[in-house]
Amino acid sequence: MKLLTIFAFLFCGFFNAQEKAGSNPVEGKWVRMTQTGPVALEFRDDGKVEVDFGIDQNTDVVTDYQINGKTISFNDKEGAMCPEPGVYKFENNDYYLSFDLVDDMCNGRIKMTMGFWTKPNFEELLGELSQKIWEKEQPELILKRARIYLALGKSAEAKTDLDVYLQQNPDDARALINRAGTRFPNDMQGVVSDCNKTIELEPGNKNAWFLRGLANWELGFKEKACDDFTRAIDLGFSILRIAEEQRCSEYWNGSKE
Repeated sequence: MKLLTIFAFLFCGFFNAQEKAGSNPVEGKWVRMTQTGPVALEFRDDGKVEVDFGIDQNTDVVTDYQINGKTISFNDKEGAMCPEPGVYKFENNDYYLSFDLVDDMCNGRIKMTMGFWTKPNFEELLGELSQKIWEKEQPELILKRARIYLALGKSAEAKTDLDVYLQQNPDDARALINRAGTRFPNDMQGVVSDCNKTIELEPGNKNAWFLRGLANWELGFKEKACDDFTRAIDLGFSILRIAEEQRCSEYWNGSKE
């Protein structure tokens, strides 16, 4: 289950990454494990990003990207993955890069892009963090290691670190959502619990409503699930209106007896 996190900025004017030569925060190669296999993104300094599905050294999609502050837009030019631009908030540091949805109606790009990415030398990065944590346990380093694990699809390892981090930082809404994502598909009650706490802290967190909806559906609470999806849509997760139409139509169309 794809881990999703929240962002509520509005899309405004962008500048091309090339215009900020030498200060491109995402430039370089990033990798992650998805439900369908490994993927690499290579952000070039000319405002283009190459997508390599399978990390087989073949470019499958070439996309233009533009950055404005901490938001990034993608506009596919070659490979025709998605016809319309997608906009995301990004966060990056020496260990990972993350993308949170702002506005995108391309389901495939959302699934491929959202969540955490790490650098190709992730084994070295994990070793570095583990050594620092061994020397002095610091919650922020444990969280960084958890997010590398998330990028690699290692949910169990990520959850272990997130449990430790959240013991000391129980009101970190984003970390709670990260942990909720690690609970799929075996702990739906845990997903609901983490999402409930997140919603208490951040009622406008659309990803908490979305993930709780997924969990409620799996638990058999279909009407509650569709109510959660509706709230997520109202908060800006527009693609759900299409993605969940089939299973929520009887509730959304008022035909439920």
